[in-house]
Amino acid sequence: MGGKDEQQKKDYLIAKALHKFMWASILASLASQIAMTTDAIVVSQFIGPEAISAINLTVPVVMTFHFLMMLFGMGGTVLVAKSLGERDVNTTNSVFTSTLIGLVSVGVLFSVLLLIFSPQVASFITNDTPVVYDLSLRYLRIMLIGITLSILFMTLTNFIKTDGNPQMVMKAVFISSVVNLVLDILFVAVLKTGIEGSAWASIIGCVVALLYCVRHFRSANNSYHWQFDYKQCHRYILKGAKTGFPMGINTLLLGLCTYAVNSIILGSLGADGVFVWAVCFQLFLILQMVLAGVATSIYSIGGLLIGEKDIVGLRLLTNKVMKYICLSLLAVTLFVIITPESIGWLFSSESVPSDGMLHSALRIYALLLIPYAVAVVYRILYQVLGYWSLSVVLSIVQMAFMVLFVGLLAWLKPEWLWWGFPVSSLFLLAVYWVITLFIHHKNPDAEVMTLIPQAADAQSLNFSVKYQTEDVQRALETISTFLETCDVDPATSLQINLCCEELMYNIVTYAVNKDADKHLFDVHIVCRDDVVSVLIKDDGKPFNPVIKNATINEDGDGLGLALVNMLSNIQYKFMYNQNVVFLTFQREG
Repeated sequence: MGGKDEQQKKDYLIAKALHKFMWASILASLASQIAMTTDAIVVSQFIGPEAISAINLTVPVVMTFHFLMMLFGMGGTVLVAKSLGERDVNTTNSVFTSTLIGLVSVGVLFSVLLLIFSPQVASFITNDTPVVYDLSLRYLRIMLIGITLSILFMTLTNFIKTDGNPQMVMKAVFISSVVNLVLDILFVAVLKTGIEGSAWASIIGCVVALLYCVRHFRSANNSYHWQFDYKQCHRYILKGAKTGFPMGINTLLLGLCTYAVNSIILGSLGADGVFVWAVCFQLFLILQMVLAGVATSIYSIGGLLIGEKDIVGLRLLTNKVMKYICLSLLAVTLFVIITPESIGWLFSSESVPSDGMLHSALRIYALLLIPYAVAVVYRILYQVLGYWSLSVVLSIVQMAFMVLFVGLLAWLKPEWLWWGFPVSSLFLLAVYWVITLFIHHKNPDAEVMTLIPQAADAQSLNFSVKYQTEDVQRALETISTFLETCDVDPATSLQINLCCEELMYNIVTYAVNKDADKHLFDVHIVCRDDVVSVLIKDDGKPFNPVIKNATINEDGDGLGLALVNMLSNIQYKFMYNQNVVFLTFQREG
């Protein structure tokens, strides 16, 4: 393996997987954001600025259902990511089935209850303000009819992304957005169906995309199958709900926070202030778009890495995520600060004399984006690392700080309330630093801010290999030395070396046709008391080494792979455009 630096794991494959996940997710979120922004523009231009305010006031109700999606859907996704990393098929299928059952059952129940009490809900979220009460009620009633399908669609897309197919999610969201956009213009602008038409357009777009997603679950590369176990179903539902609770409570609190901020702004700045807040909220949706594409990769890719016991890979992934988050949101922040009128122009109308307030508010609100996103990334990381209580507490604190600072500054001077958004997030990051410093003091192995373990596991070997025969030979020597250090018996050690040699030379020989010197593949070996697991990943052309009923010709073709299949328990999956081969060996003695 050469020098010390070459013996370390590189971020080559981590970055490629993140890029695949990130860009597909960002493009999917971009398509969704464009559709939502177009909705806002259409209703604002063809119904009036009070329509966008009415839709924005229904956000707390929508967030309640997003809470259910996070509670059951994202919780199930995290569990599935870890079980996929551990190659536990039964747990993967049981969690998948139980998650869908729990999500749909609770979603339908909440929809029916809120429909029955929709007048009271509309009265509550609008503070009985006549100009927006009727519009909010009309939009709310239609939206509640299809919102369970919406959260089901979002949950299935998370499962599909975790299963290594983010491109399909991108296509599905694009389909939903196009259908929504076309129907929005048709219903609202052409047929004059009012605000109800905008709600129906969103529902129909979601249904079409949901049907498209079914294709993944019928494909050969699908990891999920329906496996209903009556005795275990409730246990997996509760376990998923517990796992997703920190994310869910944050979403629920975001809805309550939005309601509280709506009330503060309505009381401090009136209808013009609510309109300005509705436009600023579009920046928050852009923030969510970036988070969906970058930060949530920690749930999927990070969950897989934790399942594989690859802490080194998790650290590399986190560093990449932070880099992309800060650079992308810095560009958005600077654009808004320099040209706020370009955003205000899309939503302003002659009947709203609030351009001065709007431009000032946009500039200040843009400062929220980076610190808010960084705080969310850390909180997600704490979640997957098992700091459940800390993640819950920080979810509550984040929303409480926002309401506290916005309300306090509004009380001091109404025009100052916009500063409450960035100040609250900066103050929150300071709290993160203090808390993680305290945890690090008690457990020096946990890094400050990230809490990722610092010390390498003595029973784990993790490194990258160049596509060169000399590098493979040095890698095999490193593996042999590592197995001796772990006291692996000679017979098992020989089997591992033979299998690694065949697979690694096969990668170097056949994986890529050109520019082999620019590629790396990863090897990760974990020694346990009774089992040794070997994980090999490469970004070459798809190649399944699992052989069934193998035949070997006179020239001996296929002998090497046949031996690999005979000597180990082998599994294969092609995900994030990478070949993933997982071998397990039973230790003797």
